[in-house]
Amino acid sequence: MMQKLKKFYHFIDSLFRSKATDLLEWEVSELEHIFTLLVLGNFIGMPLPTWHIALELLPYMEEPLTELLQKEQLSAAPLSELFSNLDIG
Repeated sequence: MMQKLKKFYHFIDSLFRSKATDLLEWEVSELEHIFTLLVLGNFIGMPLPTWHIALELLPYMEEPLTELLQKEQLSAAPLSELFSNLDIG
């Protein structure tokens, strides 16, 4: 009986740990999106922080800018984005 309870506890523990990790990854992703909007918000009409602050933050924007350019290139061909996400080659 104790063995079953231990197995059940370990199962529930691993389940909650994986959900917590997924939630944390989602939060990090959303914070990156907010950071991107703060630095590059001028493209969509949001007020931009002063230029010297935006230029200081720009080195941290390398990955989001690369992702933005990749999505822009794929925007003309949505099927190619689907195939790239599914790793169909």
